[in-house]
Amino acid sequence: MTAINKNKGFTLIEIMIVLAISGIFMGALYQVFNSQQKSYMIQEDVASMQQSIRAAMMMLTDDIRMAGYDSQLTDLFGITDIRPRDIANNVDTGINGNSSIQFTEDLDDNGLIGGGETIQYSVYDFIASDQNLDLGRDSGSGRRLLAENILAFGLAFAFDNDFDDELDTYTAANPGATQNIIWAVDSDGDNDLDTNLDTNLDGVIDINDSPGGLGTNGIIGGVALASDVPISSIRAVRVWLLAETDRPETGPNATITYVIGKYVRTPNNNNRKIRLLTATIQCRNLGL
Repeated sequence: MTAINKNKGFTLIEIMIVLAISGIFMGALYQVFNSQQKSYMIQEDVASMQQSIRAAMMMLTDDIRMAGYDSQLTDLFGITDIRPRDIANNVDTGINGNSSIQFTEDLDDNGLIGGGETIQYSVYDFIASDQNLDLGRDSGSGRRLLAENILAFGLAFAFDNDFDDELDTYTAANPGATQNIIWAVDSDGDNDLDTNLDTNLDGVIDINDSPGGLGTNGIIGGVALASDVPISSIRAVRVWLLAETDRPETGPNATITYVIGKYVRTPNNNNRKIRLLTATIQCRNLGL
């Protein structure tokens, strides 16, 4: 009689061991995938934010360079308003304000200020429900979204008030006694420049000019100019644009204090990535 060989199956203990090892392996794979997915989303957020503020800065730069363009020599065009404003576009010289600028340019070369020739940049809330501020551009039909998730927007202005075709300067309080360009703001909302932002006269605008120092939210006191300077004397604009990503990331919440024009900001960013973009723009149509 022929014996029949029977294959032995797995025991319950062997199956449980295999399942446990498989579970550990799959869990490790998931952790790697999840980590890579989060990293990808964060990098995508950062890239999107940087692209957004760079595009906004490029448009702002192009517009300000054209401020005062007046091919008919009418003297009707130029920078018309530099007062800081709140998100409702009301003048606000306090800590809750942001810089703003309005100017005109004769785009159709007819010597008259027409539609689309008065442009304003300011901070507002494009979608009120998201509680994130945005940078807007208004050319006559209401503010249009340029960049989202803006933490602060700052401007300072260089001027030629003695009409010598050179930007006005001050003497730095250092051993070299160097001459530095005055970067000034309107601190009282009267639409004239009145304050040099370099409080300690060391030649730079930074946290050392802040009355509160690191970890604060406030306004740089600056140094009063000898006399108010009319906005018609502005020849260059310095821009700061502080933005954050839309989504948070895991890990420690870094606390960094930024100086954005006259504003000092230490954002509670909830682990969001933050970027500061700056530019210095020559107003090529305003006489320098």
